[in-house]
Amino acid sequence: MADLNVLIAFDAATIVERNPSASRNPDAPTWVDHNLIYMTTRLDHIVGTSGAELNLRAEPGDSIRWRETTLSLGSDYKALLYRYVSNDPQHQLIRTPEIEVVDGIYPLPKEGSEGRPNFDTQRYQDHYWRTTVKKAGQVTYHFSFQILDRHRQLKGYFQWDPFITIEDS
Repeated sequence: MADLNVLIAFDAATIVERNPSASRNPDAPTWVDHNLIYMTTRLDHIVGTSGAELNLRAEPGDSIRWRETTLSLGSDYKALLYRYVSNDPQHQLIRTPEIEVVDGIYPLPKEGSEGRPNFDTQRYQDHYWRTTVKKAGQVTYHFSFQILDRHRQLKGYFQWDPFITIEDS
């Protein structure tokens, strides 16, 4: 059994720029150009290539964790996943993903310490979506996400549809 971490990076600035009339209704998110979303995980768990249509290879018993960020690492825009929907409505292939909130420690370089490994730490709360793979098959799913600007103003609700391929071990 493996823990598979999936990083989702949104080109939030371009998504917002190209979608000035993005949905403000969380139940009717705007579809996003797949060229503006980047998903990746370990190479031995990728079917094909990384991208918005990441096809992730997993086995029954594996745990999958999705984390989201923006290309600006949240300094200009923040992206937050808020809904998961799949073509596995009875959740026979994977358990319904849940949000996990955990405490973390973030290292920050000390100002004026260029060239030296001096740092401080900052405590924060982190989160991810987690599921457990139950049996072999293929799941197409949609994650809906919202984008907020640096002032915490909603820029819109969006969605796209990646895949999971579950293989027998």
